[in-house]
Amino acid sequence: MKIDNGQTNFDPRVRAPQTDSVPQGHARTSATPAAGADTVNVSNAVQFASRAISASQASPDVRPEVVARAKQLVADGKIGNDPQRLADKIIDHLLVDDIA
Repeated sequence: MKIDNGQTNFDPRVRAPQTDSVPQGHARTSATPAAGADTVNVSNAVQFASRAISASQASPDVRPEVVARAKQLVADGKIGNDPQRLADKIIDHLLVDDIA
């Protein structure tokens, strides 16, 4: 390739190396990379994050047992009838999370 005055002139005989495609979300691992091959090292934090994302996607979005328990507490009048207390609990919870 020749760069002349901000313009590139590619040699048409030079081709980009071909790569094997790997499905999105999958990683290819190899004990010994091929000579001249690029390698990628993924940090422990990224590996942990990837496992956490996979685990969260495998779990259901709604937990029916928690919903049923909450509905029963509302029906029994144990929650939902004191908005001031609810506001206090939310604020307390947020303050504790900010400290930790």
